[in-house]
Amino acid sequence: MATSSKTSVTTKGICNFCNGEFDKAKMTQHLKHCKQRAAAIAASTEDGAKQKQRLFHILAEGRYNPQYWMHLEIPASESLFTLDGFLRDIWVECCDHLSAFEIGGTSYRDEPGDFSFEIIGAEVQEEKEEDEVVEDEEEYEDLSPEELGEEIGKFLDEEPPEMRNMLPGELRAELRKPRSRDDLVAFLKERLNSMPKRISLLTPENIEEQRSLYFQRTTLKFLLDMVEDRSLGVSLENVLKVGQKFTYEYDFGSTTELKLKVISERDGVVQEEDDSVTILARNVPPVILCKVCGKPATKVVAGYFNLEENAYCNKCVRRSEDADMMLPVVNSPRVGVCGYTG
Repeated sequence: MATSSKTSVTTKGICNFCNGEFDKAKMTQHLKHCKQRAAAIAASTEDGAKQKQRLFHILAEGRYNPQYWMHLEIPASESLFTLDGFLRDIWVECCDHLSAFEIGGTSYRDEPGDFSFEIIGAEVQEEKEEDEVVEDEEEYEDLSPEELGEEIGKFLDEEPPEMRNMLPGELRAELRKPRSRDDLVAFLKERLNSMPKRISLLTPENIEEQRSLYFQRTTLKFLLDMVEDRSLGVSLENVLKVGQKFTYEYDFGSTTELKLKVISERDGVVQEEDDSVTILARNVPPVILCKVCGKPATKVVAGYFNLEENAYCNKCVRRSEDADMMLPVVNSPRVGVCGYTG
């Protein structure tokens, strides 16, 4: 007799240092006090030839299936590309799909936002156009602070005379100051965040003030679009800080979404010489039950997000009409999606 199929949503995980099993909610605290981890950290710093660096402790989990989670540690100097590569290798890669991070409302990806796929009724983006986009993104990359200040000044001087009074002289002077690209991005973001969103009530008395605020915000956003590096090549320390929450998407068709958070940071050395990313802890594989007999499932029908109603054990799968559409049950938030096999 068939039994109802259920997924046992485990909240437990294994510490990679002491092999202890702990609840998901308690793993962060355990990692702070794990004696075996402390010993491993001490041993890794004994070699004076290894230079200490800033390390981020990050928690990653499935956005819609948080029973899949892991704690990892990565140098802050590494790029989003490194983190993307790790997540692909460990959790999501199946068909070399595109991916992106969203941090503080900004999307970071290696393909331009208007990247077009070859579909019926649409033209493939020309190679020349793609090269132009890349050139635009890299235009400010190698400028000195003085050269960058001059470029910003040229941009401001091109504004129509009737618009110039809307940008306060103090702000114009600040924008013209020599700054590195990273410092300019930080200044623009700080200034934007400090500006009032809008005046609550528009009146004849404040209409000019409203127009000025709108123009200032539009100008600062445009400058930010001009100079900010939004590729996966940007370093983690330039876009992340302790407490920062951000998201990751792999495959913009059958999308797998992750939530991430920077838990803490420390100064230390990478513990794995051959890999810059260290897994600190990972969830125990959830038990997905066969929809027919209720035993642990090993296969799931590809393309279904409701695993409970589309999972089979090795015996029952042979009698399923979907036998040729099966994917293996794997410990990943992408289980059962696209062609992912782990």
